[in-house]
Amino acid sequence: MKTIKRLNVGSIVVYGAVLAALWTFIFGLYYWILGWVFGVQSWWIDMNLGNWSLYTLTTFGLVFLRAIFAAIGGAIAGLVIALVYNAVAGIMGGIKIHLE
Repeated sequence: MKTIKRLNVGSIVVYGAVLAALWTFIFGLYYWILGWVFGVQSWWIDMNLGNWSLYTLTTFGLVFLRAIFAAIGGAIAGLVIALVYNAVAGIMGGIKIHLE
């Protein structure tokens, strides 16, 4: 049995930031592609090539921007989780796990 008595706060912050940014980018890219495909089929929108390209590039850039904002939130969440775990593990002695 091994005991996890402490977490490295820096690695948990980076893990939270990367995980939040990755999932935000994946879902953002998915919905961007759906909007790109189905937005062109809208009969009530007069889309010409210039406006459509500007909309497409702007929304694609916003997917990256949203991923950066999510990374900041993920980093803060990772920081809080690591600090709370370290505080509770200091009182209770940590989590015991069995490694093979």
